[in-house]
Parts: sequence; structure tokens; C-alpha cells
Amino acid sequence: MRILVDAGNTLTKWQLRYAGNTVAGGQGDLRALCDWVSALDDSKQYAVAVSCVKEDTYAHKIGEAFESLSSATLHFVKSSATFAGVSNAYDEPQCLGVDRWLALLAIKARGENSAVIIDVGTACTIDVLENGHHLGGYIFPGMALARDALVANTDKIRFSEDPEPSTSLGSDTASCVLSGIWLTLLTSCQSVIDRFPNATVYLTGGAGRELVVLGLDAQRVDGLVFDGLDFWLNGA
Repeated sequence: MRILVDAGNTLTKWQLRYAGNTVAGGQGDLRALCDWVSALDDSKQYAVAVSCVKEDTYAHKIGEAFESLSSATLHFVKSSATFAGVSNAYDEPQCLGVDRWLALLAIKARGENSAVIIDVGTACTIDVLENGHHLGGYIFPGMALARDALVANTDKIRFSEDPEPSTSLGSDTASCVLSGIWLTLLTSCQSVIDRFPNATVYLTGGAGRELVVLGLDAQRVDGLVFDGLDFWLNGA
């Protein structure tokens, strides 16, 4: 059995997979993960793969959570120069965020060699895969991060309203700020998509639904990091 852990910037999620199928899972903080692990059957064999974009101390605590499973083999995945025919664009491959690397591997696992991958979470990341080669990508603030930065670094931009996502001209401070951020996200993503017209576009992350509503033509997918972890274990 396989345990896959995705420790992101704002949330930790996990899955238990057997024969390629997800049979259990959850999300929450480290305590919730520890409680879930402690309830597992220790008589079974587990291969554990972890993606962690948080600090090393958090990763260490994840490792401690699995100490109760004597039959578990624990792997912390790192980005590498190549894996299963996918090459990394970074001069220092290990510096590519492991979540981005695993998303690229998930696309390979789907049998595709070219794609634009957009992940709209705390940060918005865009990565381009062409014929198995990672060409590089972009990182810029996601919706909440951009909004909070404007509020934190200005004296008079203050609002409590949360209008529906829109790229229309705003008529008050809240709509001006939020429409501006949505417009920035949408046009930035669309600009990259337009440069690679033959690539399949995959969209994931918490704000993906809103971008589709605003008109971004992309295939919504969930769990790319989990799929990448599962694929990575096949070659571990």
C-alpha cells in the first residue's frame, strides 16, 4: 500500500492508495496527520512518499509522524535533473519546487509529453513541458497573497467586501483591487497559453474554478502532486 503526503504552503493533505486506487485520505495539520497514521494497521507494508514545500523542521515532524509504522518505508521526494524521460529546466534542478516537479511527472504519467500546467494557490505557478522537456515557468502571487500585500503596504486601501470574481472595471475600492488581481491572473495565464497553442492546458489549485468562470480555457484537474508521487514511487 502507498501513502502519499502533499505538504503545501497552507494545508497538508494525504492519501492511501492500493492498486492505483485511492481508498482513504484526509487533510489538516500535523496533529491530524499523526492521528490518521496512528490508526493505520501496522501489520501491513507501506511505501510513503512525501512532497513538502515547507521548512525542514516541518518535514522532520512529518517523518516523526510515521515512526509509529514499523513497516513503512519513507521517502522525501526531491526535484532532480531527469526522471522517467522528463528533464528539468533549472540549472540547479533541486531548487525547482518539488510540487511543480511532481506536477510535471503527473503529466508524464498521463501519457502526455507537452503541457502548460497552471497551479493557482498561495502563489500562481505556470510550468511548460514540451516533448518531455521542462522549458521553465513563472511564479507570481495568487489572489489572497496579492490582495493582502496591497492592504499591508498601503495606508488607504481597506475593504471588507468580497465581491464575485470579475475582470470588469471596479466602482469601489474592493472591486477595483479584486478585479485588478483577477485580470492580472487571467491575462498572465492566457498569455502563456497563447504561446503554446498545441499544448494541453491543465489547471489546478484553489482558485482554478474562478479562472475557468472568468473564461480561461483549461482542463481542471485535482491531485497532480499525488499522481506525481505515485508515479515517482514506481521508479524509486
